[in-house]
Amino acid sequence: MAGSGDMNAFFHFHGDLTNLLRRRWRGATPIIQPVTRSASIKDVIESFGVPHTEVGEILCDGMPVQFSRLVAAGRRFDILPIPVPREVTQPTLLHPHPLQGLGFVVDINAGRLARYLRMAGFDTLYDSTWDDAKILQVLQLEPRILLTRSLDLLKRKEVVYGRYIRAESPVAQMREVFDVFGVTELLRAFSRCLQCNTVLEPVPKQDILPRLEPLTIRHVDAFSICSRCDKIYWEGSHVARMQRMLEGH
Repeated sequence: MAGSGDMNAFFHFHGDLTNLLRRRWRGATPIIQPVTRSASIKDVIESFGVPHTEVGEILCDGMPVQFSRLVAAGRRFDILPIPVPREVTQPTLLHPHPLQGLGFVVDINAGRLARYLRMAGFDTLYDSTWDDAKILQVLQLEPRILLTRSLDLLKRKEVVYGRYIRAESPVAQMREVFDVFGVTELLRAFSRCLQCNTVLEPVPKQDILPRLEPLTIRHVDAFSICSRCDKIYWEGSHVARMQRMLEGH
């Protein structure tokens, strides 16, 4: 007669994935579960609390497998985190459709992060009125990396690339994003509108003179404008402060 252990599968979570497990599973190494139904390893991983977007590799008895692999009794599964820095422009077994580059969507749970990423020059979509359904719709139309502090949102099938933001403050969150995605230099800082994400365009000073304060007219000559929201930008002392902050990662 087969032992009861023959009906179980064994799940080993590695690295900081253990911190994302539901409370009841934290500290269990391995997690041992009876196999009572047909389920993919993706569904089982997420039932433990870990979004598929946080997983870099899955090994079944030491062999790499895809998210669709069915869980079978007697098997050992090792679930490994995504290696840092993460390269989203190269295909992997779990993510065979790479992105063209770094483009982000930020949800309201990490909303202030969007402004800092735009400041650094990254294409970052954010709207405080967007609910989860709207964000998922945007991702279907234009693949991007979802940045959020909602584990449940990252589990949705429409989300292919995402990051659960661990840091609390917006500056720390920005540095986390830089570290995770290997950002080592800022080539396009201050090139986007902080309000709407549009790429700024140079504008002649004489075209906007009526909108400028006397001191600005006297001391500043180079200006940019957002063609969408009509906001004017120029380099001042605040730019130097922001530059130091952005490069402080």
